[in-house]
Amino acid sequence: MKLFWKIYSFLFLAIVLNDAIQILDKGSHLGVYYNTTIVFSNWFFIPYFLNLLSVLINGIACLFLFGYAYEIKKLSIAPQWLFYLRILCDCVGHTYGWQMIRSGFSQSKLAGFAGLASMILPILPSYLAQWRQTFFIASN
Repeated sequence: MKLFWKIYSFLFLAIVLNDAIQILDKGSHLGVYYNTTIVFSNWFFIPYFLNLLSVLINGIACLFLFGYAYEIKKLSIAPQWLFYLRILCDCVGHTYGWQMIRSGFSQSKLAGFAGLASMILPILPSYLAQWRQTFFIASN
């Protein structure tokens, strides 16, 4: 099972780095989306900021995931606030992703659920590891 977490920690690092590149590159689909919406309303800076915060929080969670996978004592116990903040940021910090899921559901239920699964399934193991680090390892 430790081999899974070691391999997954690098996969999660790739996901976080891809998210960071996508949000910071003005030519990417995310960059175009946020720059276009901010032009129409300055209030769209808030979802952009929340997406940046989500990438930052996931980067911190990635460090703890490596600590969990490679049994690094200083990084083996994740703080509770990080777990809750990460859930909040992932729920409200991906407006582009939620718009894509909404458009998928307007096409068909299958397309909507496929979009939802493609957003949740790749990060689900990182939540399981962080939940274990936060609530089980910390209590032992």
